[in-house]
Amino acid sequence: MADLKIGDLTLSSISLLDEKEIVAREVDRQRADPTLAAQGYSYQVIKANRGPTFEFVGKLLGEHTTNSKGDRSKWTELRLWETPSGKWVAESAGCSDEPGHVDIADAAVIRGPVVLVDRQTLKDFQEKAPQTLSMEFQAMDFWGWSSPAKALAKKLGWNIKVQVD
Repeated sequence: MADLKIGDLTLSSISLLDEKEIVAREVDRQRADPTLAAQGYSYQVIKANRGPTFEFVGKLLGEHTTNSKGDRSKWTELRLWETPSGKWVAESAGCSDEPGHVDIADAAVIRGPVVLVDRQTLKDFQEKAPQTLSMEFQAMDFWGWSSPAKALAKKLGWNIKVQVD
């Protein structure tokens, strides 16, 4: 297949320009607040296959791969990022080195605990503290409570037990 030519640029040089633009944005953001870089934050881009592109400044809280030895042709990678405002970005990627396969990425923004009004009666809501879904449980729901998700939760020291009385 021939390279796509647009003026003096080929498709491959356009890709390089996109990467340079991303790096330039990161540098600009870090210059705007150098303390963020010192605290471990960096500019991130997650291009979701079936959704929007997520752009944010984030600090990696934890990650897990099912291909730690590098010997699998298909594997899963999970990452959890925190923004300076305290939001989380949960990332999931299905990765493949097999010919003709593409990586499948997805992400979700977790803004904080969510009140579960639909899972309780109005009387319960008025008489006691409302039930909430923690940020940890929201991340686990996004990752489908999979084995890799449970492994990452363990690395992060999360308590993902439900006490029933």
